[in-house]
Amino acid sequence: MPGYTAASITILESNEVLERFFWAKANELALTYRRPLEWIERGLQACERVRVPHDYFIDRYLKKFPIPKDEGVDAAMRDLLIEERPGPFRASR
Repeated sequence: MPGYTAASITILESNEVLERFFWAKANELALTYRRPLEWIERGLQACERVRVPHDYFIDRYLKKFPIPKDEGVDAAMRDLLIEERPGPFRASR
């Protein structure tokens, strides 16, 4: 890689890591709220599919704020669950 030096390395603050890397954010939420990592990953991915901020999932399902249900996120979560299943019920794409 041309021009790559030690100066090219950036050390991120923990909040920057959580914002930049999906897997880090999901893991932090799973630890904080003591919920299954796979479920949190699916919820965050569902938000991304329907272009809803992750805050919706965090606030509604983890913090349990009284936020109206977003049908698009719920449908995307179901789709992701079906896509993860092996066998004949798996959605074809």
